[in-house]
Amino acid sequence: MSVELLAVNAVVDRIAACPRLAPDIKSGDKTPMTDGHIDFYRSDKQNNKTLEGRVTVQVKGRVTAARVKASRLTKSFPVEREVLQFFRNHGGGIYFYVPMREGGVEREVFYVNLLPFKIDRLLEGKPAAQKSFSVKMTRLPEEASKIEGAIRLAWSGRIQVSASSGNDHLLRQAEKLTVHSLVGFDENRPTRLALEETDYVIVAHLPGGIEVALDADLDILPHEYTERDLAVPIACGGVEFNNATGRRLDPTTTLVRLSSGLEIRLEADGGTIKTNLNLTREGSFKAQAKNFDFMLAVAAGNPLRIGDELNAQQDGDQSMKGEFESIRKELSLLIELFDEFEIDDEFSTQLELDVDLRRMLLALHQGIVQDRPVQGSSDGTGRFDVSLGNFKIMLIMMPAEDGGFRRIVDPFDPTKRERFRIYRLVDDSAPEIIDWGTVYESVSTEDMATILNLRLSNVVEAYSNLRDRADALAKANLMALRLLAAADIATEGTHRSGLLRGALDLCQWLIAEDPDSLIHQVNRWQTLYRRGELGAEDRREIRVARRNLDVSGIQGRELEACMLILLGEAEELQIVIEEFDDEEMEKIRSWPVWTLAESGRRATAALEQ
Repeated sequence: MSVELLAVNAVVDRIAACPRLAPDIKSGDKTPMTDGHIDFYRSDKQNNKTLEGRVTVQVKGRVTAARVKASRLTKSFPVEREVLQFFRNHGGGIYFYVPMREGGVEREVFYVNLLPFKIDRLLEGKPAAQKSFSVKMTRLPEEASKIEGAIRLAWSGRIQVSASSGNDHLLRQAEKLTVHSLVGFDENRPTRLALEETDYVIVAHLPGGIEVALDADLDILPHEYTERDLAVPIACGGVEFNNATGRRLDPTTTLVRLSSGLEIRLEADGGTIKTNLNLTREGSFKAQAKNFDFMLAVAAGNPLRIGDELNAQQDGDQSMKGEFESIRKELSLLIELFDEFEIDDEFSTQLELDVDLRRMLLALHQGIVQDRPVQGSSDGTGRFDVSLGNFKIMLIMMPAEDGGFRRIVDPFDPTKRERFRIYRLVDDSAPEIIDWGTVYESVSTEDMATILNLRLSNVVEAYSNLRDRADALAKANLMALRLLAAADIATEGTHRSGLLRGALDLCQWLIAEDPDSLIHQVNRWQTLYRRGELGAEDRREIRVARRNLDVSGIQGRELEACMLILLGEAEELQIVIEEFDDEEMEKIRSWPVWTLAESGRRATAALEQ
């Protein structure tokens, strides 16, 4: 008995029954790697004019001890590495496997479409010594149209032979995609294309008319299955969300995202809607508080309102109410603490709020917001920094009246200024009380870049309260420059914005106090530059000021260089600074405005490259 002949005949019988296919498969063929091919035509009239393509095939037959059940849709079969590599290098093809019982009875036909990218994934990461690979094969369908579709797909896959696998990055460049697939697409439900599960060929059409096969798995989602703005308010018990998004999960279930930490799963069940809420501790403190307010309203049995539709009042769930209320109370304390320190609420999203940090922040609420002593065993008085990731809160710790307790003072709180003194140490001399400055003089530029509780909304008041007016203006100007330098090294956008806001407030106050000072104007302009707010009118003012500048005056040439930096006039700036002596060059390099010149040069170099 020739098992090979019986296998080939089983395949040929099935292929020959398809009006647009013509098999040319031989048994006992001495051609290595393949057993023949299948031609396919664009119509039932098979001739040279209607011939569309030719697909290489391999057929293997095996006698099995047990009968393959007709209900079995897939079966695995080992394929040699050399065969896989041959098909990969020659555009792919169809591999048939025909299991049968002794005597050639009960023959079944299974096949696999050996697309080049599928072969790449099969071989990827496997040891070179592995000679064969178990390949999952699918039962050959009964319908002629489906068999013809499998052959056409194999023909479409030949484009993969000239492309490298793992090129899914080209998806971002594609103007459009052409997808050849056996499963088709349903506009009402998602379709997943993964080579481990089904056969398909993706062709990316790139700019310039270039077509390239794309090695990628795709999830094709109807519009309702993609997350989108719902444009309707969702409320419960007076807590309303206006920016909810939603996406369909299946024909009867929709997932609504009220915020980063709160989702509602809506499931249609006959004429009713079942709701299931999912709450996580995500988002800022204030966002979390709103989420818990919503959950408490639901737990109390308040009806859910989606747009104008009001769901029936619910029974509520009291089992979680106590835990929710406890967490909500804690969030209130954390919000009060951040508001007191003037720390932006969004910063709280960056915190890893573990048990130790939570305990520390609640103790700070007791010491700062409630102004009550906290338990502590350290001695003496001094600065104490509380780390919040890469940032910190700067505090002063001092003994309380009761032993075992400490007072915590925020040095930047103007209402607590009388509770401490600032001293200056010069070499080995005795400490000298400083009463001619503000607390900001005691903080380095590097510290300002990381201290969150600077309370810069009070910075102008701190300097305006100094008795010596001339000294106050000089110190405020230096403080504005230090804030700009701190903003240049700050690593977090919200904190950087706060530093620039403080610098701008100081500059505007200084200009109001001394309107004729070009120095204050330059500092204001460079602050606006960093904020991305230096507009056309500001640039016109800079040009006018430069034209009217007496460069022979005090710091005249340095101020001209500053204005050229702000205008981005790199060539003119180079001409000006070439005339600087070493002292002038050292001076301008120490000013924050020079950072803008350096960043401008880096940007220009990058563009040239």
